Amino acid sequence: MTKEEQKLSLERHIARIERIIEQRQKRSDLFSKVRFSYFLTALFGVYFTYGLLPDVIYLISLIVWVAGFLVLIDRHRSVYQSQEKVEHLRDIKKEHIARMDLDWDSIKYQPIDKETKNHPFANDLDILGKHSLHHLIDTSIYKASAEKLTEWFLSDSPNKDEITTRQQQVKELVPLNAFRDKLRVIGLFTAKHTLQKDWSIEDMLIWLRLPKKIGLKIPLLVLSMLSAWNITFGILLLNGVLSPLPFVIGLIVYLAFFKLNDQKIVDLFDSSYQIEKILNQFKAILFHVEGFKTQKGSELEMLLTSFQAGDERPSQFIKKTQGLLNRAALKANRILHLVINFIVPWDFYYALRIEELKQELEPKLTNWLDTFYELEALNSLANFAMLNPEYTWPEFEKDSDQVFSAKGLGHPLIPSQLRIANDFEVRKGKDLFLITGSNMAGKSTFLRTVGINLVLTYSGAPVCAKSFNTRFFRVFSSINITDSLDDGLSHFYTEVKRLRFLLDELLKKDELPLFFFVDEIYRGTNNRERYTGSAAFLKEVAGKNGVGLVSSHDLELADLESEIPELSNWHFVESIEEGKMNFEYKLRSGPCPSTNALEIMKMEGLPI
Repeated sequence: MTKEEQKLSLERHIARIERIIEQRQKRSDLFSKVRFSYFLTALFGVYFTYGLLPDVIYLISLIVWVAGFLVLIDRHRSVYQSQEKVEHLRDIKKEHIARMDLDWDSIKYQPIDKETKNHPFANDLDILGKHSLHHLIDTSIYKASAEKLTEWFLSDSPNKDEITTRQQQVKELVPLNAFRDKLRVIGLFTAKHTLQKDWSIEDMLIWLRLPKKIGLKIPLLVLSMLSAWNITFGILLLNGVLSPLPFVIGLIVYLAFFKLNDQKIVDLFDSSYQIEKILNQFKAILFHVEGFKTQKGSELEMLLTSFQAGDERPSQFIKKTQGLLNRAALKANRILHLVINFIVPWDFYYALRIEELKQELEPKLTNWLDTFYELEALNSLANFAMLNPEYTWPEFEKDSDQVFSAKGLGHPLIPSQLRIANDFEVRKGKDLFLITGSNMAGKSTFLRTVGINLVLTYSGAPVCAKSFNTRFFRVFSSINITDSLDDGLSHFYTEVKRLRFLLDELLKKDELPLFFFVDEIYRGTNNRERYTGSAAFLKEVAGKNGVGLVSSHDLELADLESEIPELSNWHFVESIEEGKMNFEYKLRSGPCPSTNALEIMKMEGLPI
């Protein structure tokens, strides 16, 4: 299926969903009218039949009318929730189209708090932030899933086994768009109905990981003995066998001891209520994953083992847990809570049970959540692959003499109608590239294009190319160099420190070579010193453990090709026709034959 066919299919699906929403809305409106009519009818019936019917029949009629109204409310709620979920599905499909069109304003943005000041490439390759790779790909509902995707994008030491496994998992998820969309619908519905005062999943995990409370067993034992005393002497008192004194003494001691120790269980009700509420919201997602049928022997089956294997899958364990928490949260009914605790130490018993539950629930829930967050991050990559059927899956180390090879390589953050693709190849012994060219000709974009596709590759995603074969590299870039006001550093000195960092990485004894990108090297200093420094840098990095793309305006650097065997010259060029500058953005071999700075000045009316 081509991208246009994919888009057309989505538009047809949205049209069908709109019709379903319209039908659900009509049904909801009908329920509203029926509820109002039923309420008025019941109200008049209750009023006008009062005193006309026997008391028993009147009471039964009243109960039937109330029960009927509650049933109507429940049915109406089901219709409304169903409509809301379908609306979420429509919004998801619309967002799919927005991602295909790079309509950034229509793509949900989830900011990620990540310190990237000294990261090897995050600030240069548009990985994070608005209008970035993460913004385009991330479909996560939960922040931890988005952070997992960020972790993959920003990995500075790719692991072959992890990447090949992840790529296979993504491939298996690509055709499962109904599974992915339903998971997002459940997540969006749950998130919308979560109150701000409610605990988050992280809050629950923090509470579960608190040290186990001690000192509950002795108060429970003492209170249980006192309770048995009170019940025994209470029965004897009711039967007239004993005087009230033993019962009264026992009750006073019981209540006093209960009060002296109740600070140990003060958070029982609130914690139980919050955990029960989170599990009730999140279980729909866990159950959806648990019930999904994976292919036997697939990587996806291996990933979801904790959900789908064993005696205590989420559905069984959460059901047992909720039963315990519901009983523990008896305090919601204040009268019943007081009566029961007046007789037996209910709160202390369930406080002890919950402390035992924490030890069992925390590792299971942590495992389920970690797996789910990974699945949701994989779903983001699979969705990206589905929406870009013309992209290709990278291959690894296909040719022993070929270090890197890409055909039709383009930038995924440039709209397809504006994107210009290039072929690029790196072979052993010829792995340092000097790219020259005029202003705005495409040098920086090409460096970013290679870099961002390597990031996609090592995350397990498809790349914007017709074919793509690479070895495993650490990635490093020096592109977006700016003044560091906080550190009091000029543009030039910031770049110098960055290039020093690059050299350290290049000289590091690492099994993985470095793939580095340097844009407009030493742009912050004068021509003579820029040339001297640039030439020395190129000689220093040549032949080291890495592949480098270095761009420059200094055409004189092209002469270094005769001195540095590993260096080859490439360029971007433009043409000027009728006073208008035309850029083709195609990578060509050799040094750049022209410049355009004076022409640009002239076109803008500046003196030259």
